Formats: sequence, structure tokens, C-alpha cells
Amino acid sequence: MTPTLELTLHVPEALHDRLISGLEDFGFEAFLQETDRLKGYLPASQWSADRRARLAEWLRARGVETRREERIVEPEDWNRQWERSIRPLPVGPFLVRPTWTETPPEDAEKIPLLIDPKMSFGTGYHESTRLILRLLPDLIRGGERVLDAGAGTGILAIAAVKLGAAEALAFDVDAWTVENAAENFHLNAVADRITFRLGSIEVIPETGFDLILANINRNVLLDLFPAFAGKVRAGGHVVLAGLLRTDRARMLEAAAPLGLTLHREAEEGAWWSVVFKK
Repeated sequence: MTPTLELTLHVPEALHDRLISGLEDFGFEAFLQETDRLKGYLPASQWSADRRARLAEWLRARGVETRREERIVEPEDWNRQWERSIRPLPVGPFLVRPTWTETPPEDAEKIPLLIDPKMSFGTGYHESTRLILRLLPDLIRGGERVLDAGAGTGILAIAAVKLGAAEALAFDVDAWTVENAAENFHLNAVADRITFRLGSIEVIPETGFDLILANINRNVLLDLFPAFAGKVRAGGHVVLAGLLRTDRARMLEAAAPLGLTLHREAEEGAWWSVVFKK
């Protein structure tokens, strides 16, 4: 396991959603939101003086003048931070919780999603993850083949299988996710129905998926969009998140020539999620 860079921006909570979207374009993979601070994380090996300078210019261009702090976080420190910050969270029919917490009595009937996140994105605490979790129950009738793109912790694949999908194929480019997702699959007793591959869309030769799930960011989604359209079956659905409401027009425009039509959409805060049907 390699060290992680923690970048702290001292900004009010009202700016967090807008900044997170931009920070993802700079390679940041996970975030901690506090009342007056936003912390972003990426592998320390990916940080450089050039990237720091470009980020500073990006912030200045948007009128964000703020104190910035950087520090290297060892893997053990990262995990302790998550353990302090993450608590059980009801989302639609699910209860997302790490293994070091207990199920609240009032949530005993919800479907448990046991997620120990470590370095991977997908705790259920970000709006984009919650949006897809709420959309899933209306998209799964039982027996579906699911593709989870940019799987992170594996939370979306796990949720799909627990709702009745027959199998899921998950992939991610982040090496951290290999171990983390595998652990979460075992914690939820679904490892026999989910296959995980390290890499991008090139590691997925399969087609004919009933449902494709992708919670990434706008630029990556636009790059993967044609491949998603080719891999989902006719009548199947592509669900996208990691998008801001301001991305809506761009994504609808990109979907039209791919034979994907708007089926459903949802919002939470500044974030937007969409279901396309082929």
C-alpha cells in the first residue's frame, strides 16, 4: 500500500459540490466534507509541482481564494480517519454501514450493505452514490446481468446483486480497489456472483448487459459512453452518476446519437443522476 496525499481547502460547505467535481478532474478520488473544510485524496505518486500549480490557477479562475494545506497520509492513518467519520446510513431500501458499527434498531428491516471503504470511493456518503442506490430498486426485477464501471468499493454491484441481479461484472482502474472490493464482496456474501477486473473498459469484452452502472465523473463518462451503448442490450439501462446538474444538457446531447433515451433522472443537492434506456 502506498501513501496518499491529503489536500485541505478551507472553504464553506456551500462550495464543496462544485469543487469536488473539479478536483476529480485533477485525479482526486475520495473526499471528506466538514463544515468549513474540504479534504481531497489521491495517490501521492500522482501529485506534482505542475499539478499543484494548475490546481491553484483553476481555483483562482473561479474566484476561490483559500488557504491550502497538504500532507502525506499513511494507509493506517487513512483507515482511522474513515473509522471516525463513517456511521450507518439508510439510503432507500438499504442500510450502508462499515463493519465496526452496529445496525440501528429502526433500520433492522433494511438491506445491509457492509462497506469498509479503505482507499476506494463509494461509501454511500456521497450524493452521487446515494442517487444510484435509490434508483436501483426500480431497475432490477431479478436475474439481470450487471456491469459496474469504476466500481470503487463495489457498493453498486453488491446492491444490485442483493436486489436480485443474477451476476455482476465490476472493473476499476485504481489498484486499491482490487483488495477493497474483494473484501466487501465477501463481507456481503456475494463473492460468488461478482467478478472484479483491474483496468478500464478494455478488460470487458462481454456485451449484452441488462444494466450498466457508472458513478465516475463527467469527462470519464463521456469517454466511456459509446462503449456503454455497445455493451448494453436493447431494452437495457445505463445509469450514470458523478454528474452535476449543470452537466445535464451535455449528457443528454451525447446520449442521443448512441441510441440511448432518457428514462428517469434524479437530483440531490448540486448532483444529478440519469437512467438511459437503449
